[in-house]
Amino acid sequence: MQIPAEGERKTVSALFVDIKSSVELMASIDAEDAQDIIDPALEIMVDAVLFYDGYVVQTLGDGVFALFGAPVAYGDHARRATYAAIEMQRVLRSYASSLERQGKQSLEARIGINTGDVVLRTLNAGGRLEYNPIGHTINIAARLQSSARPGSIAISDSTRRLVEGYFELRRRFRPR
Repeated sequence: MQIPAEGERKTVSALFVDIKSSVELMASIDAEDAQDIIDPALEIMVDAVLFYDGYVVQTLGDGVFALFGAPVAYGDHARRATYAAIEMQRVLRSYASSLERQGKQSLEARIGINTGDVVLRTLNAGGRLEYNPIGHTINIAARLQSSARPGSIAISDSTRRLVEGYFELRRRFRPR
C-alpha cells in the first residue's frame, strides 16, 4: 500500500458497518461465546471490503470502518463500497441463519455509506503508523450507519448520485 502525502485531500466513499444490539448480545452470553459469534461476522465484513479493493481503516469491536478510493484511487469507489455492503449483508444473513439453526443468538448489521472529500493523514500510534481520514464525510457515514434499519444499507445523496442506475435504490427519507 502506498501511503499518500501528509494532508492529501481525496474524494472517497466511507463505509461503516456494525452489528445491531451487540452490546445486549455480549451482555447476555459469555465473552468467549460472544467472540465466537462476532469474529466470523467481522471476517465477513473485512473480506467484502478487501474483495472490492477497499481499505479497512479500523475494526471497531463489532464493526468495520472502511474507505473506498483511498489509499488507491478508483473512479468507481462509490459502486465498490455499495457492492461491498450488499455482499456483507448477503453473507451476514446466511451466517445469521446458521447461528439460528445452531440455537445461538442471531445478528443483523447496519451499514452506512457516504461519499465526499476527506483529508488523509498518517498518525504514529505507539510505534505503528495509522492511515486515517478526517472530515465531515466520515461523520455522515457513521451517522447513516447508526440510523440504518437492521439488515439495511443507508447511503447519502452524494453516494446515490454516483451509483444510481447500477443498483435498485429506495428512498428512505423524503425531502421536505
